[in-house]
Amino acid sequence: MHLSRLDILQVRNLVSVQIDCHPKANVIYGANGSGKTSLLEAIYLLGRGRSFKHRDLRVVVNNQSDELVVSARIERQKSKSSHQLGIKRTAQGKFEARFDGKSLQSAVQLVEELPLQLIDAHSFTLLEGGPLQRRQFLDWGVFHVEHTYTNLWRRFQKALKQRNQLLRHGRIEGDLLRVWTAELLPLSEQVTEYRRQYLTELAVIVREVSASFDGLGSVELEYYQGWAENQGLAAVFEADLKRDMSLSTTNHGAHKADIRIKVDGVAAAEVLSRGQTKLLVYALKLAQATHYRNRSGQSCLFLLDDLPAELDYEHRAQVVACLNGLDCQYFITGVDKKDFELLVDGMAYQMFHMEHGVASEG
Repeated sequence: MHLSRLDILQVRNLVSVQIDCHPKANVIYGANGSGKTSLLEAIYLLGRGRSFKHRDLRVVVNNQSDELVVSARIERQKSKSSHQLGIKRTAQGKFEARFDGKSLQSAVQLVEELPLQLIDAHSFTLLEGGPLQRRQFLDWGVFHVEHTYTNLWRRFQKALKQRNQLLRHGRIEGDLLRVWTAELLPLSEQVTEYRRQYLTELAVIVREVSASFDGLGSVELEYYQGWAENQGLAAVFEADLKRDMSLSTTNHGAHKADIRIKVDGVAAAEVLSRGQTKLLVYALKLAQATHYRNRSGQSCLFLLDDLPAELDYEHRAQVVACLNGLDCQYFITGVDKKDFELLVDGMAYQMFHMEHGVASEG
């Protein structure tokens, strides 16, 4: 899968940008503030319906306009088909999305049509941040390979929300709390089973990918399910009841899950340097894309913001080699054209120069 044509209107300083994309490597270079990251942000908007930089999309819409529009032509090699995907966001918060002229009902459908991976300066919270980032990483993978997972996850979130709302009330109706607890139990266990199976498969690929990068040891992924492994969740809920009521929240369950990432048997965050941490995040994302390709037969799209600032040349070359091995499309940004000339030498690629929100080839 790749974008053959990208049209951007009124995304930050990108008033009107149209580019014909290379099916593999696309390099975007230019001075800070020229619009490089905004171009990646536009693609991310197309695939997620939101920005990776700001929750408030009013700051993403060009300040001289009331709305932004991003559209692209998507080519799918597996089905040998071509499709048009587009989104519109207004400064007032209105959202519209269309696929081949038909309206999409939610941003979730965008994710299905344009699976993408982003690596930017904030991606390293995957290792250094809290469990939420790692659960989101895990759920992205399960969502894209298990078609029933989205509905299951939504039902789980609804049951959890209802139970927590009851716990927040000063006077709880016991029968109603038992109803939502009974609803939440099997959903939490099913979510856990899907995640555990996915992580077991992913861990094998992570070891293979990380072994191709110099400077990383043996990487292990362990799943913490959100409650003690030697206890059933029903018993945990029963033992937790007074604590849950006191704290007005559900203290154990799939929503408390985490991935414990170790290198040579030690927690990665404790032993890795900053550079190694960055490299491990690339390995995790590339492994996830590999698993997706193995299961779906399709590639996802990569957005790599300011690659030269994040990795030295040797490791940049290793990352690009992995991307080429995945046969996927990727967009890389950086300041200096010279940082990429040797990197892409001998490859098929397209290079774009960004200046004052305008993209030109070369």
